[in-house]
Parts: sequence; C-alpha cells; structure tokens
Amino acid sequence: TGASAILPPVEGLGTLENIFTLKSIDDGIDLKKAMMKEENKDILIIGAGYISVEVIEAAKQLGKNVRVIQRGKRIIAASFDCEITDIMEKEIRSQGVELHLEEVVKKVEGNKKVERVVTNKGVYSADIVVIATGVRPTTEFLEGTGIAMEKKAIIIDEEGKTSIDSIYSAGDCAMVYHKVREKNVYIPLATTANKIGRVVGENLAGGKNKFNGTLGSACIKVMELEAGRTGITEKEAKLDGLNYKTIIVNEKNQTDYYPGQEDILIKLIYDAETNVILGGQIIGKKGAVLRVDVLAMAVATKMKTSELGMMDFCYAPPFARTWDALNITGNAAK
Repeated sequence: TGASAILPPVEGLGTLENIFTLKSIDDGIDLKKAMMKEENKDILIIGAGYISVEVIEAAKQLGKNVRVIQRGKRIIAASFDCEITDIMEKEIRSQGVELHLEEVVKKVEGNKKVERVVTNKGVYSADIVVIATGVRPTTEFLEGTGIAMEKKAIIIDEEGKTSIDSIYSAGDCAMVYHKVREKNVYIPLATTANKIGRVVGENLAGGKNKFNGTLGSACIKVMELEAGRTGITEKEAKLDGLNYKTIIVNEKNQTDYYPGQEDILIKLIYDAETNVILGGQIIGKKGAVLRVDVLAMAVATKMKTSELGMMDFCYAPPFARTWDALNITGNAAK
C-alpha cells in the first residue's frame, strides 16, 4: 500500500488550484504541466527534504522564482548532519533561491487558484505551491486487524512476515531493521523497498530468503553538488546513546595535475572504543556519492578506521589520488 504525502495543517489546502504534492508519476506529470506554463513564475515549496531539493533544481532550470519555507532549522535534517546541510544551503542560496528556515506556513489564499502564502513571518506571492513535508505509511485500513504496527508502519521480520502468519509486507508501508541501530526504523527508500519486495516475492513462492537490514544509504543532487550518507548520522548516534567519535576531512576528489579536481568534505562517525565505522556522509561537486557506496560496505562489514586508511583503492589521475580521500579520512580517525 506504500506511503502517502503528509499534508500540513495549513488553512486553504484542498480548496485552490495549483497546489501539488509529489508522490506518484501522475503527480509529477501534473506538476510539470503547471510549471511549463509561462504565467506560473513564482514557485513556493513547503518543506525542505529530498523531494523539495529536487523540485528546486527543476524549477530553477525552467527559469522560475523559487522560495522554500521550512519549519525546521536545516534542510534534509533527518538524513544529514549540519556540516553537510550548511554547504547544501549555501549552494541553494547561491543559485538565487530564497530559503526561509524556522518559518511556518499558516494559510494559502487566492481566487480559484493559489495566489499567496501566509506564514508566521510574512506573505509571499505564489503561482504554484508544492507540498513536500514528508510521507506516512498508508495503513489506516489495517487498524483492528491485529497486524502489529509502530507509528502506523507495519512491523515485519527478516523474511518480510508480519505478526500474522502467512501475511507479508514490503515497501514504504513497513518498518525495516537497521543494521547499525539494531532496531526497526521507518525509512521509506526505493532501494530498501525493492530489496524487501524481492525477499517477500521469493518467500511467497516457497523460498527462504532474508533481508539482512538497511544502512539508510541515500544520496541527493543539490544544484551543482552531490551528497550521500550511509549508516548513522551523529544525531542518530546521540539518540541511541552510543559512545562515538567523529572526524571531518576536507579533501580533493583527484589529482591536481589532471583537469577536474574538486573539493569534497567527508564526515565519518565511528565507535570511540573499537574504531569500527558506524556511518559517513560526503559532499562535493564530483566523486562524493560513489565514495559513500564504499563507506556503506565498510559499515556493513564493521570495518575499522585503520583498515579504511590502508584499503587498496584504485588510482589514476582522473579519478583519485595515490592516497584517496577515504584513506586519508580513515588514517585521521584515531
């Protein structure tokens, strides 16, 4: 049953045209049609998660005026720590986007279609409003069935089985086991949904496949930057009461004598006693996201920072340096 878009408590939603959520293909088609109309110049986005950032870039490429209203202090705060989101926010603002943090939308106004958005701090013109304040499991119809849920998400085991024998679940309607946090979490990601869907499909056909857990690996393009994360963030380490350390390294993606060298920033979270890598985040113009995949393998195999520091990575001037940025980060983490 998947997930559905969360609608914030904003007066006027559902009464005016040109107000969109973005969850399905049809949602995307409808939004694109509205965006392509020349008269729709001012785009206002409510929320600042993954979907919001993707809409920002699409709207700017169409030459629109873009404003984002975010209740929280940071963008994509559930997935990235402040050292990463600070860079994202600077990049977004550098592209002419008005980013309003710690501001709450109260009301949308207009005559048949939206014209204005009222917040606790001001009134802004808007030809299109995009609501991107997250998603929730679509499980209301299961209430009273006896299927165990947590925060309205279905609890499943490693085989995808629910609390009722012979009933399985997979995707954005279900919880998933997190390998680092060692508990069920709600992470509505396509990668995880696909993997558990395969496990459930095989098991319904008589197989005995198991899902070994998520790492919450995810990535995003932020205008000219790319960023990714895996494992746990520092915020999650604090919430789970872990004894951890962090290291932040500013490095380069490749050699300086070959065209294309760019800055990358790496943040590593690791166990303070064992130096086992618990998570990482990387941001930069080039070579950031694929290095996160390397960190995902490091987290999954409980690699220590010293092992990352001496890992034998590929080297050629267009791609890396003899000591890769990940080598340097691992050796700096003591």
